[in-house]
Amino acid sequence: MNDVLDEMQNLVKQASSTARGVSIIKRRAKNPNKPAAAWTTQARIGTETGTALSIVLSTEGCAHARSSDGGCTMCSYLLDGTSMNPTSDEFLNQFQEAMKKLENATSPLSVKIYTSGSFLDTDEIPIEARNLILTEIANDERIKEVVLESRPEYVQDSNLEEVRSRLGDRAIELAMGLESSSDQIRSLCINKNFDFATFKGAVEIGKKYGIGTRAYILLKPPFLTERDALLDAQKTISDAIDAGATTVSLNPVNVQSNTLVESLWKTQRYRPPWLWTVVEVLQYAHDAAKGSVKVVCDPAAAGKTRGTHNCGKCDQSIISAVRQFSLTQNIHAFDGLKCECRDLWNHCLTHEDVSLLVHR
Repeated sequence: MNDVLDEMQNLVKQASSTARGVSIIKRRAKNPNKPAAAWTTQARIGTETGTALSIVLSTEGCAHARSSDGGCTMCSYLLDGTSMNPTSDEFLNQFQEAMKKLENATSPLSVKIYTSGSFLDTDEIPIEARNLILTEIANDERIKEVVLESRPEYVQDSNLEEVRSRLGDRAIELAMGLESSSDQIRSLCINKNFDFATFKGAVEIGKKYGIGTRAYILLKPPFLTERDALLDAQKTISDAIDAGATTVSLNPVNVQSNTLVESLWKTQRYRPPWLWTVVEVLQYAHDAAKGSVKVVCDPAAAGKTRGTHNCGKCDQSIISAVRQFSLTQNIHAFDGLKCECRDLWNHCLTHEDVSLLVHR
């Protein structure tokens, strides 16, 4: 049985590498003093509503995505990076450029640092650059919450001790892409290259330093039906909460360029999740969290063919409800949602398992 699973895993890796093609080689060198992206949104920070700044630092990208393993089946964020890694001073310049968006903002603020890889990977973000950025944050008393993105294998006592020391008593979360608590699904459908035990170990290390975990949970990896995706997301949410996650972030798959998911989507063998599925999973998450774990969802490309969508008529009302729920944690944000396409969604849940048909 293990030989069969290993062979399947190799096929997924090969397919991911083929889909990625030469996209990495084609990446151009970008301005090393500017982030790949930066934007602000309203966010729930502790028990208050404040402003969150999301920063995507321009790096050479995720080590897993750059490897011969081909990266994750749904992710092309590597292509947002640059062909040459910036210096520590240039990383600091990127951060300071992004922080200009908060010049007139008032407390409480949240700063989320993404790299399309791992902020704690010292090959991607040198220790000097990391400490320069953390010191800048520490000097801004308006910032009450910090979210740092990383794969779990880079979560170690030495770097978390340094993070906590520099940021003082601020709320800190590690944003980690668990995706699924099923090792088989994470391996064969997502090609993530770590197991659930590694994730749980990282959560425990974080706890030692009063650092929480924002668990990213993927809704509808390739090769799962709508029903299987819904059930897997629900189980993963429960497992992540049991493991000690402090925030659950539901991420419906969006079809990104140069990915295995895009290859399947173009040949009508994949459909992004229905918005009805998103609502169903968020309602489950709210009940599972019991008010002790924050549940959020900010779906990319929502309402578009490459993102989570319904029939088009009801999409915007549901997207608004999802965002309102994420901001307030009030489950009544979903009250009154209805559309005739819900019957087709129910049909998909019932029949896709046996029909092998992707209902578009």
